[in-house]
Amino acid sequence: MEFKLPDIGEGVHEGEIVKWLVKPGDQVKEDQPLVEVMTDKATVEIPSISAGTVEKLNAKEGDMVKVGQVIATLTGSAGAAKVASSAAPSKPVEQAATAALVAPKPSSAPMMASAKPQSPISSGTASAVSYIAEPGNVLASPATRRLAREMGVNLSDLPGSGPKGRVMKEDIQRFSAASVAGPTSYASHAPMPMAAKGSIAPQRPRSPLAPTERETVIPLRGMRKRIAEGMRHSKDTAAHFSYVDECDDSELVKFRSEMKKVAEEKGIKLTYLPFLIKAAIAGLKKFPYLNSSLVEEGAQAGNIVVKNYFNIGIAMDTADGLIVPVIKDADKKTIMEIAYEIQTLAEKAATKKLTAEDLKGGTFTITNAGTIGGLFATPIINHPEVAILGFNKIAKRPHVKNDQIVIADMTWFSISIDHRVVDGADGARFMNEFMSFVANPKKLMLEMI
Repeated sequence: MEFKLPDIGEGVHEGEIVKWLVKPGDQVKEDQPLVEVMTDKATVEIPSISAGTVEKLNAKEGDMVKVGQVIATLTGSAGAAKVASSAAPSKPVEQAATAALVAPKPSSAPMMASAKPQSPISSGTASAVSYIAEPGNVLASPATRRLAREMGVNLSDLPGSGPKGRVMKEDIQRFSAASVAGPTSYASHAPMPMAAKGSIAPQRPRSPLAPTERETVIPLRGMRKRIAEGMRHSKDTAAHFSYVDECDDSELVKFRSEMKKVAEEKGIKLTYLPFLIKAAIAGLKKFPYLNSSLVEEGAQAGNIVVKNYFNIGIAMDTADGLIVPVIKDADKKTIMEIAYEIQTLAEKAATKKLTAEDLKGGTFTITNAGTIGGLFATPIINHPEVAILGFNKIAKRPHVKNDQIVIADMTWFSISIDHRVVDGADGARFMNEFMSFVANPKKLMLEMI
């Protein structure tokens, strides 16, 4: 029975075989992942919908395969025939994200998240990797999805007990039974929040082409290709202008240090980033053109669309490349809620469980190279946004304050803006407003919901 690369959706026509999760002769179970495939949008695992035996692998790791191409042969399973003959099965979850600067075309309306992750502030049993996804993006086989529909269960309402969080039939049955018995019956089965990992393992080199003793040729494919295209498009399209300033962060360092223990008691890692997000939103409210996009195609071409919502993208460095998950409606969330969501997204990024929904709809991006070093950088705008804020490490340096030389916690902030939409003067004024909140973080209390 032929196992073909299914239609993964979203305009994907081909993918690279990253890793086979089975070998010839293996017995596979229903819902068991068979192969990891990387497209220009995501890395996905293709599961089996039934038990069977792997007879042959028709593609090697590193091969590019087309949708509909036979990549394996299975025997002893009627269910395998369904996989092979299905033209468009339900999509598996997209487990790695579209890279930085990969955003919908300017004419596309930003998509809003339909589910908000539970916070440990309100629930001690929230899963750190389960709740930010549309039902179609939940990791589950078509057979499991069919059972969920028949039993009236929303897949995004429950964590999966299968490999990498996959929802199994037993999860649906247990959830359905618990719903009848009462909400507390299921709570004991929900996983506790996972702590964000401090580091990500180095990327495994993909199969090189024509290796020599002095050079290794690696194809520009998948996410890396998408990153390259996005950055090139941004540089070719937006009129980049960068502005840099220095800020005294001493009060922020002190305030965050005081709040860290409170956050830890709630299972939250409190970094500087939630404070900077709130400070940036305060600046964006005063200078809304920095929270906009310029429509370049279609009937609305030539219009500036100012966003009256604040979806803040957070650039993350992962083994698969630079990705930008988005904190949706960050202006409506507390600093603790934002910190928990960053922690959740970081864990999902490290374990390749980010969904497409986690990366959509950004209006403004923040990138941080402080953990690596350097004074400042001039980041590339995350098109079709018109501004990106960068910050670097906080370090003690001599600083003149009230005509006295003092030792202060200082950092450099930089902003890149699209000069077609935002004037340099307004970019500088935004920075002044933003840094006024960084220098005096208690002012943020006046901005809280």
